[in-house]
Amino acid sequence: MSELRIDADLVGTPVVNCARPQWGVGRVLRVQAARYEGRPAHRVSIQFACGHRVLLVPPARLAAPADEPERDAGWLDRLGGSTLDDRLRALPDDVLNVLGTPRDRLLAVVPLYATDPATEELLDWARSQTGVADPLTHWTRDELHVAFAAFAAERDAHLRAVAAVYRQREGAEALRELVGALPAGVRERVLEAFRRPI
Repeated sequence: MSELRIDADLVGTPVVNCARPQWGVGRVLRVQAARYEGRPAHRVSIQFACGHRVLLVPPARLAAPADEPERDAGWLDRLGGSTLDDRLRALPDDVLNVLGTPRDRLLAVVPLYATDPATEELLDWARSQTGVADPLTHWTRDELHVAFAAFAAERDAHLRAVAAVYRQREGAEALRELVGALPAGVRERVLEAFRRPI
């Protein structure tokens, strides 16, 4: 994402707020000269889908919008499992393809348990899975919850498989110690995944 030069020519230009990509793409309505902490700045009025915002640049940063992936895909993408919906539900490659000990593989999957789908973290999860700045432009909240449930089933199956190998090599006590050292919220979700039926 490359930052834009702020001047009067920016009026009418589509922009994104680098600090708030979830606002989506906005259109610049007005640019006014201002001062911030004794330095020249600009007060930029922008109409986003979420509403009108006035940003002081700097410290705010504006950039040209990046091309976002499209949810609609061709038959070849659907056949290859590379649609945006498929990426939303799939485990990241850096979790699946860890070269290392069973402990390394187990510690790679544990961060996936940091997401609480009942909060705004669901949108952060969808952003990290797909690269879409505002997931609600592609999916409804209900669709995101269904996708997260499918993702969680894959995540839990992977966790159980890796944990079984770790337990076989290191013993049940080593697995209990590793899980016991996890942060509280993550630990509870990991233990819940172990209790769920396969």
